[in-house]
Amino acid sequence: MVNPMKTAVDSLFNRLGTPATYQNRHVRIILNEPDEVVGVGFINAHSETHRARIRISDAPELKIGDKIETTTETYAVHSEPVRDIHQLVWSCDLICV
Repeated sequence: MVNPMKTAVDSLFNRLGTPATYQNRHVRIILNEPDEVVGVGFINAHSETHRARIRISDAPELKIGDKIETTTETYAVHSEPVRDIHQLVWSCDLICV
């Protein structure tokens, strides 16, 4: 039986995903770069962050320190990957290396 949620996620990644390489496999990731304001003492600092979503089927063992390469950048997984409610997509923070 076809899972309609998986079909929708696959369509989303195929349309909006960025081609990338993870452990010598071609994958597609969705990058978000929300700006974050961090309070440090009495000062608010502006911090650029990178947030990624990657299909669990593309990276079933994703963990902190793993490298993901796009055509322009190489990222390292910086936070513990978290699964979505449907167990289809990882969300994690990335840093450029």
